[in-house]
Amino acid sequence: MLSLRFLGVLLLGSLAAACTPAEPPAPETASPPDTTLAPPPLSSHVMAYHEGLGMVVMFGGSTPDRGPWQNKLWGWDGQRWHLLSEDGPAPRLHAGLAYDTRRDRLVVHGGIKSREESFGDTWEWDGSRWEQRADASTGPGIRDHHALAYDAARETVLLFGGQDAADVYQGDTWTWDGTAWVQVATRGPAPRTTHRLSYDPTGERVLLFGGWGPDGHFGDTWAWDGSQWAEVATGGPAARGATRTAYDAARHQLVLFGGFVGQEASGDTWVFDGSAWAEVAVVGPPARNVHAMAYDAGRQRIVLYGGIGAEGRMGDLWTWDGAAWQPQ
Repeated sequence: MLSLRFLGVLLLGSLAAACTPAEPPAPETASPPDTTLAPPPLSSHVMAYHEGLGMVVMFGGSTPDRGPWQNKLWGWDGQRWHLLSEDGPAPRLHAGLAYDTRRDRLVVHGGIKSREESFGDTWEWDGSRWEQRADASTGPGIRDHHALAYDAARETVLLFGGQDAADVYQGDTWTWDGTAWVQVATRGPAPRTTHRLSYDPTGERVLLFGGWGPDGHFGDTWAWDGSQWAEVATGGPAARGATRTAYDAARHQLVLFGGFVGQEASGDTWVFDGSAWAEVAVVGPPARNVHAMAYDAGRQRIVLYGGIGAEGRMGDLWTWDGAAWQPQ
């Protein structure tokens, strides 16, 4: 890094006078951050908050030209983007992602490369390198359009639903403890894809909303208590798939934005207080689906990036502070 330093000037006086000491060097001036570094417009990517880094991290997705798929891992520190990795799992869409707080590991499972090829592998990122921990022969197997969340009360990553290599909708529930996948339930919400899972620390449960099934969209809300699923709300947002949710721990509510309602992307914002949904009448991001959202615990904001709207794939970044959406 180049820096400028001021050099002291030696003043000469009379032969009897002492030399004036040189001025101390000025402190180095830091280079400004590289604000040009940023992800491309993306859809079908996944996002989580990485407590160890104090950043929201984002993986995978599809760019406007629909190729090549992405496998870059990005981090947002509240001010700028950082490219953290681009040498891990193969590029993919619609993967499952969660951050294991106890083990300080980012967990990625499954996803899709094309209509002919999906993934069933499990990868972990320890903050510096990726490691494949399981292949498609174990656990949930090949799966895409599913959802993961870290269940802090049980200290395991929870997986629900998705579709297999034959595009069959799944309704099973699995946990990952860092060593092995274990199937923990086959009953609960109907089989589906493009739903969302978010951990509710207030109720110590994992919340599920919406998705697509063989007969259309879902608008139901379920909770996993570690042993079984229970439906916890009726009414609320219109049935939809490809929506995104994140739990706002500072305000004790689940926040939902957008999704695919009927034949169009939506731009509505809803909050769930643990028992009932309420729509929040605010001006926010343009309507979209297959975007990404996560709660930034360090800054107590929900972060939203990208998705597909009326003009195609987006590369905009927004935050929600409990009262308003703000573009970044």
